Amino acid sequence: MNMNLNANLVLGGGGIKGIAYVGMLEEAENRGIYFRNISGVSAGAIAGACIAAGYQSKELKKEFYEFDFGKLNIDTIAEKVPVIERYMEFCSSTRFTDKSIYSFLNMPYEDKVRKEESLDDDFSLYRGNFFKNIVKFSKQGCLFDGDLLEEWVYKLLARKGIRTFADLRGGVADYANPMGYKVRMTAVDAKRGKVIVLPDDMKYYGFDPDKLEVAKAVRMSSSVPFAFKPVEFYTNTGGKTKKHYIIDGGVLDSLPVWTISPSMRRPMIACQLKGGNPKKVAFDPLSLLKGFITAVHDIGVPKYIVRNCYFISINTSKVSFLDFNLSDEDKEYLYKAGKKASIPVFNRLIYVKSMERLNLFGRIRYLLSARGF
Repeated sequence: MNMNLNANLVLGGGGIKGIAYVGMLEEAENRGIYFRNISGVSAGAIAGACIAAGYQSKELKKEFYEFDFGKLNIDTIAEKVPVIERYMEFCSSTRFTDKSIYSFLNMPYEDKVRKEESLDDDFSLYRGNFFKNIVKFSKQGCLFDGDLLEEWVYKLLARKGIRTFADLRGGVADYANPMGYKVRMTAVDAKRGKVIVLPDDMKYYGFDPDKLEVAKAVRMSSSVPFAFKPVEFYTNTGGKTKKHYIIDGGVLDSLPVWTISPSMRRPMIACQLKGGNPKKVAFDPLSLLKGFITAVHDIGVPKYIVRNCYFISINTSKVSFLDFNLSDEDKEYLYKAGKKASIPVFNRLIYVKSMERLNLFGRIRYLLSARGF
């Protein structure tokens, strides 16, 4: 049934598994569900930006299937990501358990840093070692610098005439989205230990949100610690220079539903990619890297209960977020997983909205008949 229904959309992170969102989008299109305000993090930021730019599911499927994710080479992990070797040395002097990575990342930070690179004073006592170590180890070496991802997203959006967030005005302006952007995304300022909403919070750093390139924001939101280098920039306030490190928003919240105001007129669709994370970390470089990335995600933001929200949990357990060498079969699996998980949720949404409309029409007919019409 085609409803011609407006909804809001929140897309969680999940690395390469974000291909599943193409299947979700296709099922939404089949039912006439259109998205007004979109929010995403990491892989959800990539998909959300493309949807807001006007990409249809068939177009996105073609782009995602044709892009050579194998360019994101994960060979020689120990050489590219020195934290792995350092962690192995740490484990040689202590008992290796599933909690060892958390202990390692919360060790006291002893290296000297320039004043402008130190964490904010009001944050140093709250998970201070954790964020200091993320920044320190990520600066020493990551799998990728992020340039390839940013360039790819830039070209994707440019084909739809999108460069900056000024090109993505046209969403519904409300309390959570006062500027009315079609899409926004979250990242984490590791210096401050806080979630930031892009582009809105760029005002804090002295930048015009409208002028922020969408591809740059996607890169910020997708800068998974140890996989991608943090995005760095300086600010100068009151004569003091500060250096900020922006990392993946999923570090503090993997599903930022709070970035969109609840609405009884427009239901919220919130999608998460589930499974594929190691339950027990093996002692080899690739498994340890996956363990590190899992350990630094979704650690701090309380979960919100949202009215009129429909959750879609997409089972992607056969694929890991770092499985960049996907076969066509793997891509099809993710695409179909998105479709499969979305169908019952969208069908329930259509049923609820159909009943609401029938009840409304019934009340109108009753009132008209009571007045002799």
